[in-house]
Amino acid sequence: MYNKLQKTIIGLWAVLSVSAAAQVNSPAYDGYAARARGMNVTDNYQGSLDQLRIGGLDDDGWMAGGELLLKAYDELNMGRTSAARNCFERYMEVCPASVRRVEVRVALADCDFYDGAYEKALVGYDAVLSAALDNGLRQDMCYKIAYCQMMLGRDSEAASGFERLAGISSRYAGAARFYQGYLFYRRGDYVQAKRMFESVDRSTPPGRDACYYMAQIAYKEGDYQQALQQARDILSGGGQYMAEMNRIAGESEFNLGNTDEARRYLDEYMRLEPDMMPSAAYILGTMAYGRHDYAEAVRLLSPVTKKCDNAMGQSAYLYIGQSLLAQGDNSAAMLALEKASRMDYDNKARETAMYNYAVARMDGGRTPFGSSVALLETFLRQYPASQYAPKVQEYLVSGYMTDNNYDKALESINRIKRPSEPILAAKQQVLYELGARDLASKRVKQALARFEESQSLGRYNSRLATECDLWIGDCNYRLGEYAKASKALESYLRRGNPSGYNRMVAYYDLGYSRYGERRYNDARANFMKVAADSEAGAELRADAYNRIADCYYYASDFDSAAEYYDKALQENPSAGDYALFQKSLMRGLERDHNGKIGLLDEMMRRYPRSGLMPSALLEKADSQIALRQTAGALSTYERLVGSYGATQQGRQGRLQMAITLMSEGNRRKAVDTYKKVITNYPTSEEARVAADDLKRIYADEGRLDEYVRFIGSVPQAPKLEVEEADELTFQSAEKVYIQQGDTDRLARYVDNYPDGRYMPQALGYLSASAWENADKDKAMQYSRRLVDNYPDSEEAEDALAIKGNIELEHGDGESALATFRQLEKRASAGRNILAAQVGIMRVSRDMGNYKAMIEAADRILGSTLVSPAQKTEATYLRAYAQHQTGQSDKAVAAWESLAKNTDELYGAQSAYYLAQYEFDNGQLKKARRRIEKFIDANTPHQYWLARGYILLSDILRKQGSDFEADEYLKSLKENYPGDEADIFQMIDQRLK
Repeated sequence: MYNKLQKTIIGLWAVLSVSAAAQVNSPAYDGYAARARGMNVTDNYQGSLDQLRIGGLDDDGWMAGGELLLKAYDELNMGRTSAARNCFERYMEVCPASVRRVEVRVALADCDFYDGAYEKALVGYDAVLSAALDNGLRQDMCYKIAYCQMMLGRDSEAASGFERLAGISSRYAGAARFYQGYLFYRRGDYVQAKRMFESVDRSTPPGRDACYYMAQIAYKEGDYQQALQQARDILSGGGQYMAEMNRIAGESEFNLGNTDEARRYLDEYMRLEPDMMPSAAYILGTMAYGRHDYAEAVRLLSPVTKKCDNAMGQSAYLYIGQSLLAQGDNSAAMLALEKASRMDYDNKARETAMYNYAVARMDGGRTPFGSSVALLETFLRQYPASQYAPKVQEYLVSGYMTDNNYDKALESINRIKRPSEPILAAKQQVLYELGARDLASKRVKQALARFEESQSLGRYNSRLATECDLWIGDCNYRLGEYAKASKALESYLRRGNPSGYNRMVAYYDLGYSRYGERRYNDARANFMKVAADSEAGAELRADAYNRIADCYYYASDFDSAAEYYDKALQENPSAGDYALFQKSLMRGLERDHNGKIGLLDEMMRRYPRSGLMPSALLEKADSQIALRQTAGALSTYERLVGSYGATQQGRQGRLQMAITLMSEGNRRKAVDTYKKVITNYPTSEEARVAADDLKRIYADEGRLDEYVRFIGSVPQAPKLEVEEADELTFQSAEKVYIQQGDTDRLARYVDNYPDGRYMPQALGYLSASAWENADKDKAMQYSRRLVDNYPDSEEAEDALAIKGNIELEHGDGESALATFRQLEKRASAGRNILAAQVGIMRVSRDMGNYKAMIEAADRILGSTLVSPAQKTEATYLRAYAQHQTGQSDKAVAAWESLAKNTDELYGAQSAYYLAQYEFDNGQLKKARRRIEKFIDANTPHQYWLARGYILLSDILRKQGSDFEADEYLKSLKENYPGDEADIFQMIDQRLK
């Protein structure tokens, strides 16, 4: 390791006299030392060390200076720089005045040099006074300084050093010229590099490496024949460059058109060097593609795409995409082709990649949020004269139908000045899909506009135009336009399929729209068809029976009504409270009050948590009054006000209790009860009635001044008189709002009549309008004002629902929970009871209270008033909570059902969580099938679609498909339109 020129120093000891020769053979101290010196001179450094050790001369603590220096050089020449450094430093301590101190300083720097600590070595050399060295040592040091500069990347200083050394040292001239050539090679000056390499002696190091660089230069300059010849010469002699020379030979043969020979060399290169140069991997990959070994082509070319952001990388992506297309893996092909199409190094490759991307997409491929429409439009814009243009125009039309982003698809269609018939047909379909998604997201007015525009293009697809009638009817029904809804649904039934699920749905919706029009006979006929349809499930059939019974009820055909309420009860016993309640009302209308009470008692016994409980108690008390069971009625009123006092029925019950007591002559208790109505619910309508009754009682007794004092003592109690202007102003504002949706007059009423009689109604209208128009600030302002100032009004219930939902949206879970609990206690309308339970469930979700989530969801799902959307949400959230609490079997069953419709948010989430559950449990194939089905469903919920792609990437990686896994993530990162931070964090974590 240590430069043999140092022997000139040690060799001084080899100038032996006769006495010295005698010392070599002496067994004494001097004999061992002499033999050690002799072995050092003949390069036997270990033998030299052994002599020092055997002679007991290797103890650094007391060794003489000469032996210590000898040992240091032995260690250095053996490559043990640490031991050598210790000896040199010890020598400096033992012999501080030695004439060889300068030489030792050089040797210490040499230790750093041989350790590769070039910066430190330069510091050591710089501290040496070169004039104090003999010529040989000075040349040694100059050579090493230049070498250090070269290794530290200081090419200019290194080149100057080697150039100077080449001119003054015959010993170093060859090495200096070689490194001059290397420095020229490193900076790309191949002419000067060749001149230097040609001038060196190639039989000794480092000159023998010149052949290697000459082969590299020939290859880089495109002289493949020369490169091949030089590579072969080096390969014939063996050595350290076997792998690289196989690459040069192989790539040269490839460029000369000799593919078989190229493959032979490159296969050997791949065997010797698994981490291949991209150029070699690219050639082997294209060869594999040429012989239709597509899997091998993908394997070889995948590393190229990671290392090369250039034309070769672009071409590699193109070959990978075409290989995957040939294997039928269109989705993976699209990932590679999309990447190639985004790179602009080779325009022809880009054109081909874009076209093949379109082919893969039309054959069912997918990329995360990739817009085939946008890509195809870009293609036609950039390559209007391409041979592929006519075919791409056809694909463009299909692309509108298959692209996940329907809004962008519609924008693209609308930009076309003269759309062809196929494009207009695509527009009809796109509008229909957008309408369906708007409706699922409760954007009813927008959905209606979409369906109507889609229907206007009905000449392209009459079946789709007919389907629009069904949804136009649905939208109009939700908007309260019952006549328009009926007209659209009648049109659907005239033109639609004579059978099938949607036809049954149309009859069901038509029944409700005619019910809303109060065309009860027509509605009943429609509900009859639903009940008789085999497609209807138990819940739907039970609902149809209830509506049929309601229609008979309104026609006063109580026997028929009772028959169908019984059928509803039999069909769905768990939701039979409504049927029993309605039957009881009919018994009351028939004056069978005992029968009515019996049915109400049965209902309350079977459904103690029913939202109809307050109404049932009120009705029972009414019948008891009719039967003159006054004591029983008063007891029932007590139960009503005790359990449901805050509800409208509870307030009405307390008022009726006062009236009953008054009629029984119990004037004192009646007055007290009237006062409780006014005191407890001063802003309610019942308080106004109570105040009027109480006023008459006190007037009759000549005590009106007491009444005035009492009323004055109750904040917000009804005044003695209501101004006529107040009433007229409100009625005018209400009329404009109902007919035109304009709230300006209502707002003026609220400002001008702060204590007006109709403030609760006005505030109720204003809060509802603001909520519907997504003006959350105003909705909160009006609802809070209504709840705070008129807590006992009927309108306060709806205001509580609005207030709770806004608090929930703002992340104020504690306030929202308190609001919904308040609503749950006070709600009299079933829809508000349901709204409270839905709110409690959502707050519990956000607060991580899974037990409360399950309890609330159970109550919602047990309600007869739950809407399909609420039922879906409750089912999903209950399943999620069950999964979190170890009831995964129940959760999976619910997710399976919900995942059938991924257009809905909870369907999308369910599909994702099912696949994630299967993945977590090691069911990779099942999880992959599940998530691919979810992705192919084109859900509009982009966040969950993105999560689906990330999960697919995880599955692919587990299955060993790293290339596809990474490309899905890269494509998702480039294309995802959302800005959720967690999506990008998940991508980056996986791409590390």
